[in-house]
Amino acid sequence: MELKLYQDRALDALRRFLATAKVKAPAQAYAETVAGADLGSYGRGGYTPVDGLEATPYCCLRLPTGGGKTLLAAHAIKVAADSYMDRPFVPVIWLVPSSAIQVQTLDALKQPRHPYRMALEEAFGGAVAVFDISERRQIRPKDFLEKTVIIVATYQAFRVEDKSDRNVYADDENLEDHFRDARMGEGLDVVEKGPRRGEIALSFANVLYRQRPLMILDEAHNFMTGLSGGTKARLNPAAIIELTATPKPKSNVIAVATAMELKAEDMIKMPVHLSQHGSWQQAIAHAVQNRAWLAGIAAKDPAGIRPIALYQAQPAAEGNEATVEAVKAHLIEVERIPEEAVVIATGDQRGLDGVNLFDPTCKVEHVITVQALKEGWDCSYAYVFCSLASIRAAGAVEQLLGRVLRMPFATRRASEELNRAYAHVSERSFAEAASGLMDRLIEMGFDERSAREAILDMPEQFSLEGGDIGPLYRIPEPVKLTVQERPDVSGWSAQARDALRMADDGAGKVLVVIASDASDEVKREIANAMEPIAPGTVEAVERNIQQTETAKSPAARGVPFAVPQLHIMVQDELELAYPESFVDLAGWDLLAHDADLPGFTLTEQPDSYEFDIEGDRLVYSHVATSLELALDGATHWDAAALARFLDKETRQLHTGQESYLEYCRRVVFRLVQDRGIPLAALVRGKYALKRAVLARVAQLRAETGRRGVQLFLDGTGLPDSPGPALHRFDPYRYEARNPYQGSFRFRKHYYAAIGDLKAKGEEFECAQAIDRLDAIKHWVRNVDRAPGAYRLPTSTDFFYPDFVAELKDGRQLVIEYKGRLDDDSAEKNNIGLKAEETSGGKLLFLMAVKQDDAGRGVTEQILHKLGLGG
Repeated sequence: MELKLYQDRALDALRRFLATAKVKAPAQAYAETVAGADLGSYGRGGYTPVDGLEATPYCCLRLPTGGGKTLLAAHAIKVAADSYMDRPFVPVIWLVPSSAIQVQTLDALKQPRHPYRMALEEAFGGAVAVFDISERRQIRPKDFLEKTVIIVATYQAFRVEDKSDRNVYADDENLEDHFRDARMGEGLDVVEKGPRRGEIALSFANVLYRQRPLMILDEAHNFMTGLSGGTKARLNPAAIIELTATPKPKSNVIAVATAMELKAEDMIKMPVHLSQHGSWQQAIAHAVQNRAWLAGIAAKDPAGIRPIALYQAQPAAEGNEATVEAVKAHLIEVERIPEEAVVIATGDQRGLDGVNLFDPTCKVEHVITVQALKEGWDCSYAYVFCSLASIRAAGAVEQLLGRVLRMPFATRRASEELNRAYAHVSERSFAEAASGLMDRLIEMGFDERSAREAILDMPEQFSLEGGDIGPLYRIPEPVKLTVQERPDVSGWSAQARDALRMADDGAGKVLVVIASDASDEVKREIANAMEPIAPGTVEAVERNIQQTETAKSPAARGVPFAVPQLHIMVQDELELAYPESFVDLAGWDLLAHDADLPGFTLTEQPDSYEFDIEGDRLVYSHVATSLELALDGATHWDAAALARFLDKETRQLHTGQESYLEYCRRVVFRLVQDRGIPLAALVRGKYALKRAVLARVAQLRAETGRRGVQLFLDGTGLPDSPGPALHRFDPYRYEARNPYQGSFRFRKHYYAAIGDLKAKGEEFECAQAIDRLDAIKHWVRNVDRAPGAYRLPTSTDFFYPDFVAELKDGRQLVIEYKGRLDDDSAEKNNIGLKAEETSGGKLLFLMAVKQDDAGRGVTEQILHKLGLGG
């Protein structure tokens, strides 16, 4: 399964943190990893170590509910193995908050074709073994040498002050093989009572202590507050990785994904259309209508989605009316729902056991529960959430709402109604309902701003009316009419009948609403038919059509927005320019470079081996036990075997296997023959050597790329005419990460929201200058590394200019704003100007600064670039 951009970004942060923690203190590694990162409130504190594990790197990846934490955890294991643990296969203790999640996680990790299992299989060449904590006696010492062993357990298995109360701490002779070479003094627990008192306890906790596992904490906020640092220290983890939607203040967050990012990646349904109802019966009635309306839309969707309504009933207690049985009876007897379409999923009634909700023949449309997560209920077909208890009561609501927010197949649907979620709640007022729902979203990991924006009001009678209201463009209210009686629609088209909502207004008349998302032709058909009984309808509809079109963002109106991309000639072929293109232009040949590793030194001492790589000092403990010898793999190695190890572990796609293996052979030969480093010492430090080789090859690639850029700037590889490829901004896909919330109202942004723009500062002032210029047709805040963002290559990576605008004369203006010029500004500026030069006059590039050498401010710099100012 291909990872989403925010998941890749989280893994990159984890890789940087662990790789740095290998050579520096965890606190310093944390500081370097989060420097410059936008972590919001999670980045305000410094590093907090775990008591008793001060030298153990400990970090947190924060993803909202629905963000794919378990998939990310599966990929994180390989990252930890490569970046920190220095073992081809790693032991993992994977802790989860409940038995239900433990069952789900085990089922996924053991299932051969499940994406989680496939990610692990690919990472470790199929050598993966997954065990329930109850299966620990089946694990052999050899498994740890030949496989990545993952043990899944609940926190409760280890959360205890008196360790004798937990089997994992019990002396167990079935585990004796794991301790053949164990010695007193290694920090292992000892037997406290009985004939073996004072001897090493043959416990599973001690097995883990000796293996130094990677600790994965799922929903870690449930764990870190309830398990003492001393208990964690008993397991002796090599590293600790949390994954949660709601980190605790001292969780060492290194990566944050927002709800907006999940929406941009089609992971969740947003916004949530919220209706407040005066009674639980009314809430059910509207939820039933809502689901039926969605079913009609879903019937036209090729994916075969069957919308499901999820009802949170009240627990059976004195004074509670909307109990599970009462809700079921109401659905069947009052709402006339077939009994086969209603199931109950509670601790006592498990109506979903063995039911595949994704089966096209499945009849289930309504699910009643109290706390769905405890029963392992999860189906992305859930669209309608109906809370018959108070939405303000924390607890199961977050988990139930999380089921509704998941997007079917993580794919955007053609009908906008299927990209949204719907909530019906029993509260005294909409304000209370919205406040409660916002609190629940925040508990699920939404930031407060995203939670507020996610909730849209719907009139009670017409809870199916849609209409995204963005912060920049305000869509007018739909046309609403009050007439004496229901119109005769028998002669209307099917589209017109579907677009008309009618309900008694309670005063003997009929309230009619024309759907805001109906086509202009359908609106006009309805207006002409309604005019005789409601004079003025035609005029009102025409005014609504005009206002609706004017109020839409350019993206919503379907206005195209395309920008020329940079092309390059490589080996007489015109292609899009990538960072690798510059390396190819300069002629990449690894064997043409010296095989030395500058800065790589070794000092062997009686009790340790120290490796220095460009000043980063790695200390490896002296190999002492047979288990460690086996894990280290320092026996039966020769120079050829070490070269093959380096070739396998540092494999590069840009270099042929024969050439790369020869380079690795030369590296080993140079270190042994010319530098006099013993081969055995290199084998013991093979992972440090691996890092040195990776760093050296990356350095050589960067140098070659810089030469390629210079050749390109000097004219080599320049295309004779503009390339054909255009970058097109997708009208339906924009990641408004950290959306703009200021009071200044921008008029020309391409999308209805602006991503990653603060309400003050120099970039905000630059955006204001762009928006105010008459020559600008529309513009977009180009969110860094977001899906669909415009980018230009450099010698080592891509850069994402801050603003892209289309001019009224048809040209495109790309602006990279720099408060002050830095080391990479010159290369970016030169690349941007080459994109301008090769665009055939279609593209303009400006490296804008607060004030240029001529004393011009940002507005004057833009006007000068456009040829409209001095």
